Amino acid sequence: MGEHARYIARHVETDLCFGKRLDVDNSDQVKFTKGKQEDKPKKMQALNERHKVQVQDIRGQESSYTLDKNGFVYLSHEMPELARVSDEEYVKETIIPETESLVRKITGATRTVTLAHRVRCLAEDGALLASNRAPAHSVHSDFTVRGALHNLETVFPDKRERKRLLAGRVLIINVWRPLKPIQRDPLTVCDWSSVNIQAESIPTRVTLPNGWNEVGWYAYSPSQRWCYLSGQQPNEPLIFTQFDSSEVDEGGFTVPHSAFVDPEYSDFAARESLEIKMFAFV
Repeated sequence: MGEHARYIARHVETDLCFGKRLDVDNSDQVKFTKGKQEDKPKKMQALNERHKVQVQDIRGQESSYTLDKNGFVYLSHEMPELARVSDEEYVKETIIPETESLVRKITGATRTVTLAHRVRCLAEDGALLASNRAPAHSVHSDFTVRGALHNLETVFPDKRERKRLLAGRVLIINVWRPLKPIQRDPLTVCDWSSVNIQAESIPTRVTLPNGWNEVGWYAYSPSQRWCYLSGQQPNEPLIFTQFDSSEVDEGGFTVPHSAFVDPEYSDFAARESLEIKMFAFV
């Protein structure tokens, strides 16, 4: 990765889609159990409003950001096996174990269990979601506290084992890695130290045919600091926190993030990236 003392930062002014502030309970429900696949983006757009933000390029300052303070970190980590990312068995047998090893190293976790992985790209027509694999252009977190604990219960149905795990520190970590250098639709994360989760988070239960999860949409605040790494390379994974059991009483620790449009690269080739979400037990 390297930190470039003379690097000229590429801050980007762009629009992000935020959740609309709702009624007193500040929560919502979205059901995707019925209806056509192409109707889903329209349903989500009805809950959003756009705000202009400046996304700060932190290249050259990567070491100033930490997982505990800011909720994210960029690392230098080679993964030559990315050329075989279309081989599902190879992903499960090699790429995921290597990624879990990386997360254990940076968090001090003694155990990791992957929840999900996904290769993201655009649909051929560039408009509709391709099996939910298009870059997500709305500010969100993957879990609320309730959603994270529900997933923990799903993965570890034994109540005694869950109690034992929660006696320690339980994290959900997202590892987001480009498959090619990022130009179009880069990912921005919100510096957690600038987030007021009580005022800005909109817990939203998403019901799918195979179950439910509670995610967090986020309302806009001018205090939020949005960051990205310009020209992010495949050996520069972004690691960010989506749950921390030590922060439950404060409302959670779940970093908002979103793909965004960089006008200079909006007509470039579609973004390709790999994300892996996992439990980490510290």
